[in-house]
Amino acid sequence: MAPPLAILLDTDIGTDVDDAIALALVLASPELDLRSVTTVSGDVGLRARIAKKLLTLAGHDDVPVAAGVREPVLRQRSFLWLGHEGKAILDPSDTLSLAPTHAVDALIEGVRRQHLHVVTIGPLSNVAVAIMKEPAVIQAIPHLTMMGGALGLHPGGPLVEYNSGSDAEASQIVLNAGMPVTLVPLDVTVQVALNANHLARLRTSRSRLVQTVCEAIEIWAPLHRRFFASQPGWDTNTMALLHDPLTVAVLIDPSFVTIERHHLRPAIVAGDFRLVADPTAAELEVAVAVDAPRFVEFLIERLLDLP
Repeated sequence: MAPPLAILLDTDIGTDVDDAIALALVLASPELDLRSVTTVSGDVGLRARIAKKLLTLAGHDDVPVAAGVREPVLRQRSFLWLGHEGKAILDPSDTLSLAPTHAVDALIEGVRRQHLHVVTIGPLSNVAVAIMKEPAVIQAIPHLTMMGGALGLHPGGPLVEYNSGSDAEASQIVLNAGMPVTLVPLDVTVQVALNANHLARLRTSRSRLVQTVCEAIEIWAPLHRRFFASQPGWDTNTMALLHDPLTVAVLIDPSFVTIERHHLRPAIVAGDFRLVADPTAAELEVAVAVDAPRFVEFLIERLLDLP
């Protein structure tokens, strides 16, 4: 049996609940060895406390959590903040110890000393600043797996995606750096959803972590519906889309998705981040299809196994 994959998880946990679900999946998966968590976007201290609380509930308070970059690298864009962040997770009485180092420095040290596989489920600002501060991280990162980008793989599908687009310049820096990348784009992740029936199954868990995540899902669901209910084909039973958990699952079992190699050039077109097909550009591994029912069942079973 192969040893667990040592990873650093870079996240904007706290807004969309999928980051919290993704963290729970990491902790439920013996195939992964979570060495560090870094937070990005807006109130990174609050995001770090959210991550640390979830780790503590799962008995993993030894995993360091470092707060990182608050604003897009050129400060010409803005990150999403809805005001519900931390509800149902944090309590005023919580005493949570965060890493004293900045997330960028934690990332640099993690990949240079431990050769951690970097998993990004938020904007790429921390990774971009790490590259600017210490270019040696480009060679030190053995692989980057990211939730981000939209390729327009399906007619009428999305062309703009939040993680890559909210700090488009950071995305250009990272994806032009030349490190090995596996991209799990919005085209695929919008096909995987957690519905009310799935949530009812998770509610049978005795895990404090899972129950807390369920509470956070309940808070997120009406906000989520407000954003997406007007879109054609929207299922009113959907509680959350599973963008980030699918990205984590690709590390555990790549067969959940179909991976192809595409020549893609990162670009900013009319102010929006795009991945443009270009035969002269570097190749990226891209998930282009997903076995959604199998993945969702896997996710639920893994979370139900948490003590």
